[in-house]
Amino acid sequence: MCRVAVPLQYCRVEIPGLQTFNLNRGISNSYVSYYGEGLDAGQCGFTLHGVKDQNNGEIKCTLGIISEAQESIGTMSLIVANAPKPPELELSRGTDQLNVYKVDDTLEASCTVRDGRPVANITWFLDDEPIDELPMPAILELAKEHLLTKVQNLTRKLRASDNGKFLRCVAYHPAYPGQVGESKRRLDIKYAPLPQRQTIEAYDYGIGKTGEINVTVEANPRPSFEWTVDGQRIREGSHDNTGIMEAEFARELGNGRYLAVLRIARIGKQDTEKVYILKAYNDQGSQEYRVKISTNSEPKGYEFGADSIIAIVVAILFIILVISILIFAKITGRWCFSGQRDSRYIAESSDTESADVRPKEKKCRLPSIQLTSAFFRKKFDKSVPEQRDNQDQDEADADTIPAEELTNTDQVLTTVEKVNEKEVKDKNLVYAELDLVSPNSPNLKPVVKGNDDKTEYAEIVYTPSKEDEKEGKEEKNKK
Repeated sequence: MCRVAVPLQYCRVEIPGLQTFNLNRGISNSYVSYYGEGLDAGQCGFTLHGVKDQNNGEIKCTLGIISEAQESIGTMSLIVANAPKPPELELSRGTDQLNVYKVDDTLEASCTVRDGRPVANITWFLDDEPIDELPMPAILELAKEHLLTKVQNLTRKLRASDNGKFLRCVAYHPAYPGQVGESKRRLDIKYAPLPQRQTIEAYDYGIGKTGEINVTVEANPRPSFEWTVDGQRIREGSHDNTGIMEAEFARELGNGRYLAVLRIARIGKQDTEKVYILKAYNDQGSQEYRVKISTNSEPKGYEFGADSIIAIVVAILFIILVISILIFAKITGRWCFSGQRDSRYIAESSDTESADVRPKEKKCRLPSIQLTSAFFRKKFDKSVPEQRDNQDQDEADADTIPAEELTNTDQVLTTVEKVNEKEVKDKNLVYAELDLVSPNSPNLKPVVKGNDDKTEYAEIVYTPSKEDEKEGKEEKNKK
């Protein structure tokens, strides 16, 4: 249909293979009839009855518009489908210049679909398996009849598994019967018997019962078979010297696969300790297969489905996530690790410079003790037994007061644990845990520090209570 947005005076169409027609509502013939809502609606359409091959080509419609002095012309393409010829399949020759190939030969194939309209689509198959990664096809056109020919090439390195399969060239075209055309060729590939990676193990044999040893061999052409047991060779179709073992003729399974069978009339315990060797050979080469038999049941392998694999992966990811969270908490001191972070262990002395005689150990933070007057009411005489010194030796982080300070004092306060550095704003108190040590203790030894050693100081402010003042006055009065 040709259309414009204004009313038309006339509608004229030219169709390949037919004469020119002037169309309007109510005007029709056996070839073409008007289609649309009328010239007043600006529509110029038509219906072609009985399309023929000669109608293929360009259709032209000419429109007369009332408000314009010139005609308006529109064109469109009419494609009349023409069925192409059946696909033509050509294969290169093998290494022996025959249509027989060997493993690792390079096969070159070409599929041609001639004289179609429109051009056909081509797909390569090996049996029912599509072959991908193909080069771009070549398209040839016959200018006279507007017919198209398509050529698609294929290059493939042959494998043993390709033997016996059909190489198929499938063409798709709307004018084909069923819209599909096909050409195929069966591949004949020669190769020696294929090896197996390890010794074949067979199970579920019964002592004193008849048993068969089966080996499947892939080869082309058909190989010959020969069994060897304890150094004795048994060709297919014959028995061993005892008549207990028989090598049957191999059975053909198709596509180059053969089943070799060794029958044992009565299996003994010694038969389970032997190694059975099968040799298969053809004009391409030979291969040996080793078999062991057992009276045990075949071990069951673990088969994991898609659901099991997904569950395992999810479990592993969850474990990794938990470990990562624990490591993060450990590093940042969060949750259950919060008490192990930013612990300080400081030993304090009096305002006189002192030296530490023992190595400081890192410990967990202990509750701090507020110094009160009752704490300092503990006093020691010079006659205190030396058993107290053994307790002083177990204290972790005590600082030692220099010797010259010890001669003028009756009691010594030594810091043995850490100092809580937080000050209470409303009371301005420093918290520390102190212990009283006798100045006569033999464990107190002065240590002289170098100039580069750091010395820590702490100021302890003691405010006596009223009771302490009364006790002090009473003691002075007694003296």
